[in-house]
Amino acid sequence: MPKIQLPVIAYQQGGRQMFATAMSPADVVQMVRQPKAWGSNADEHGNRPLDKPHLNGIVTYIKEETHFVVGAAVLYITEKEVSFRSAQIEGVTADSDAATIGTLTIDLSAQFDIGDGQHRIGAYEHVLRNSDGDDPVMTRLRESGQPLIIVVEDDPRRRAQDFADLQQNVKPMVASLGLSMDRRQPITRVLNDLFDTCPIFIGRVDFLKDNPGKLSKHLFSFKTIRYTSGLALVGNAFRTQTTMDKRVNDAATTSEGRASLSEFWTALGELPGYGNVINGGTSATDLREGTYLTSAGVLYGIATAVWAFASSAPDTRGTITAAVRTLDDFNFSRTPKTERITTADTPLAGTLIDPGTGKLANGRTAWEGAAAVIGQHISRSLERANA
Repeated sequence: MPKIQLPVIAYQQGGRQMFATAMSPADVVQMVRQPKAWGSNADEHGNRPLDKPHLNGIVTYIKEETHFVVGAAVLYITEKEVSFRSAQIEGVTADSDAATIGTLTIDLSAQFDIGDGQHRIGAYEHVLRNSDGDDPVMTRLRESGQPLIIVVEDDPRRRAQDFADLQQNVKPMVASLGLSMDRRQPITRVLNDLFDTCPIFIGRVDFLKDNPGKLSKHLFSFKTIRYTSGLALVGNAFRTQTTMDKRVNDAATTSEGRASLSEFWTALGELPGYGNVINGGTSATDLREGTYLTSAGVLYGIATAVWAFASSAPDTRGTITAAVRTLDDFNFSRTPKTERITTADTPLAGTLIDPGTGKLANGRTAWEGAAAVIGQHISRSLERANA
């Protein structure tokens, strides 16, 4: 029977033989078995249903990103389909406590079961099937390898258990950390520049948590700042995050968009609550305990209301600052009441503040309601100023 041979690093985990190697994306696609949906049949290895939006996201990433990186896929094969021979390489110790360098021989007719990585491999298949041979994407794929971990395991139940274990042992990345590291996004680059120039940001951005603790010196998380900035740039008319992200990044590449963000955050830092923290008159902890100004929902409401006003103005120069400054006398103070809360206690009652408990409400409906209240305050204040 015809064979193929792969250079590998052999090692063991949990008493089973495993091999680390790499193959071209085209070869991987050819050698994997189409995953079956997981079911009750313990004699067949299954996988979770394919998530097409997730797959399409990887396809876009592979096609558009020159310096792409795709993590290792976990593949399974039976013991009778492979054999391993260690190698002796001059100047290299082939055997160590954990690894052995060598050659893995596989039956050409063998097919791998996908344990982890069906979306990555599916994305390769989609790109290979729909790209021209002279396409730069195809050139990149021909010059690239896909890392693999090959596990010798005959028992489909053990393969399924591995998949569950792999998902449980992976810690999802905190959104603020992932977003702040993604400098491919124009909005991230713009914000990182503002962090060095806008007083409200200097030393007050939490990159490691989505919600700073009550004793934190930070005012906001990167995640909150990014979404607030998006609302300040393009508003809240987009019902999918993908569509909004595209519009935000498009706006962030323009000089007008960058100037608008700088104006918005600079003006916000001049509001009494934030200004007192910047000037050292109070702490972020005191601001958090005494007001709603560090709440993501309040920031989303402010940004949406200011955008709505500025976008309808015939000349936007200075209108953002003017709109934000009307909030000097808006009551952002926390109410001590925990029941029967009305707008006499806080203008945000019934939107961001639950009238029955005094707790901050979650969700888009809550902060959009707050945006309407804040927008009315901006309009009335400017009408009085111009009367």
